[in-house]
Amino acid sequence: WQIKRYVWPDIVISFLLKLMVFISTVLAMAFVTRLLRNKAERWMNTIQEHATPLVWIFGIWFIISIPLLTYHTWINQHEKPLSKKIVSSYSADRPNIILVTFDALTALDMSVYGYNRPTTPFIDKWAETASLFTKVEAGSNYTTPTTASLMTGKRVWTHQTYFVRASVPSKGRTESLPLILRNNGYYNMALVANDSASVKSLGISDAFDVSYEMNDLSDPHALSDIIQAILNRIFGNSLKLYAWFLANDFFLDRFIYNISPDVHETGFPPKKAFSKFLSLIDNDHQEPFFAWLHLFPPHSYYLPPKPYSGMFNASPELRTFKSQKNELGILFGNEYYGHFGQEMQPAANLFRDRYDEYIRYCDSEFEDFITELAKRDRLHKTIILLSSDHGESFQHNFISHNGPDLYEQLTHVPLIIKEPGQTQGKVINDIVEQVDIPATILKLAGIPVPSWMEGRSLIPLLRGEHLPLHPAFSMNFEGNPSLGHQITKGTIAVWEGDYKLIHYMSDNKSLLFDLKDDPEELNNLFSKEPEISQHLLTSIKDNLRRANERMAEYKENAINDF
Repeated sequence: WQIKRYVWPDIVISFLLKLMVFISTVLAMAFVTRLLRNKAERWMNTIQEHATPLVWIFGIWFIISIPLLTYHTWINQHEKPLSKKIVSSYSADRPNIILVTFDALTALDMSVYGYNRPTTPFIDKWAETASLFTKVEAGSNYTTPTTASLMTGKRVWTHQTYFVRASVPSKGRTESLPLILRNNGYYNMALVANDSASVKSLGISDAFDVSYEMNDLSDPHALSDIIQAILNRIFGNSLKLYAWFLANDFFLDRFIYNISPDVHETGFPPKKAFSKFLSLIDNDHQEPFFAWLHLFPPHSYYLPPKPYSGMFNASPELRTFKSQKNELGILFGNEYYGHFGQEMQPAANLFRDRYDEYIRYCDSEFEDFITELAKRDRLHKTIILLSSDHGESFQHNFISHNGPDLYEQLTHVPLIIKEPGQTQGKVINDIVEQVDIPATILKLAGIPVPSWMEGRSLIPLLRGEHLPLHPAFSMNFEGNPSLGHQITKGTIAVWEGDYKLIHYMSDNKSLLFDLKDDPEELNNLFSKEPEISQHLLTSIKDNLRRANERMAEYKENAINDF
């Protein structure tokens, strides 16, 4: 199973074939056991002689661990912050800052960005008196590296967070947005409903005064989610290292799926996180505060409650957890993302209908949140930023996110900034990056931007001024080891003016698009526009070379320090 997963990840294996392999393995084991039965008793006696002391040691340690585990898992569990710090002084003249990010929300399916469905009616109206950025590109195409960029202001090839599990930003404990804010008098709160983006997973929990994670912000209905929640409570962040047995392509997931009742709506309602945050500010008046609220929807599975379910497609299909999981299994073998054949595009379109309904639900939840803040008179000195970690794809024969592709549905994310007392809306069409958001937050708070942040403040654009033309980058490096190793595999995209180039390193293949004339990215101009193609490809290679040089220096310093 492990060899297939890492050597041939794109090959789809049916459940029947997995069962045949399993039965064949059992029969082979039985044959070998019978063949060696005469030697087995002698081997077992030898093993027993050497293993008995170890068994006693393990048994004693197990008995000691039971009360410790019980105490730390249940008795000592409460709704206090994960890390509570005492800050000597808070600067009351600085604004409060709330960063709201919806997981897997692409700007291309939001009506505020011109989408043909009314998916965001409240945000449409709210943005009329806010600053709306029309061309914001995420640093990658899945949660962990993009949220690392949001919290550090560094591109992926700099913070080196490439994986969902056991990967934290380089220097994240000493170089992060929340740490700077905290050192300048901010009271920091994190409410992150996706475990892949939790402040513990990102290694920045010490920079927050209050932190809540997925278990605190979810109301799981599916049996698999309930089991995951229980295991998370017992094992915490360490579960990520050992949770292969819960993977979608392992047989235990199928067993749990078969015995589970079906689920019709999400177990991760945004209201849970919004209510928790409102409760915090109702009972704790420390200001100024910085709050990061990362909501799980509209991340798959796409299960909005009524009346949103069926709003854009009245078909009864794909309205439940099991129906969506079954269809994805047909598409690409029980994973929730991947490439599919063109003949499956109608199914992908129906998934997109459910996704759009999910966005409509998120819009309503965000409206309720803003209404509650207004009731509490919290808007007069609070800056609100609405964004996302990455997008979601239903085109280019790819569904969901992750993977090698960096098309616009995956990288084009929203960014709307509403300042206190702002009455005039502003639409900003400059190309900007996700890594610009942390620098912008610091400048909005009146705090200097450190030199190690690669992003730049967007304040000049907010004030009607201009910024020099600047290329934007996005990348996926899942095939590389992190922390000091050279980047040799992956995909990198660069934007400059109307042009975008996507370079696949392993295949040495590049795609060039003119997004002004071809927003759907259907016409590859790489061979037709050689001058622009080579310019953008050189930009990618030069920046990658510099990133690899920094990694070599990082590794050498680490060895010398050791």
